[in-house]
Amino acid sequence: MALANPDQYVLKPQREGGGNNIYGSEICEVLENLKNSTERTAYILMDKIQPVPVQNYLLRPGAPLKLNSCLSELGVFGAYVRKGKDMVFNECVGHLLRTKSSEHADGGVAAGVAVMDNPLLV
Repeated sequence: MALANPDQYVLKPQREGGGNNIYGSEICEVLENLKNSTERTAYILMDKIQPVPVQNYLLRPGAPLKLNSCLSELGVFGAYVRKGKDMVFNECVGHLLRTKSSEHADGGVAAGVAVMDNPLLV
């Protein structure tokens, strides 16, 4: 499926940190190179979410304010603690909303691509 329609997927390597996702035609190259390799199991193929961009301003130190086509990503953090077979704690403990220009496929706040944002709940 990914070889036939690579723009509908994201290939994610199973390692810590961001900025390592693979998009578009590069997915085909990676999958072809790993065709007969057990190294292929170190990746997960995921459907690519296709959000509708919105117009927004990205506020960065030293950068001029300009209207951008933007995408926002909401991350929800959980904490889970067990003691043997007993669950001690399983709670949502926070969230992070980041917004970036829609021209960037990958990259977060630390990489300088996205900015921290605040949700407006209506």
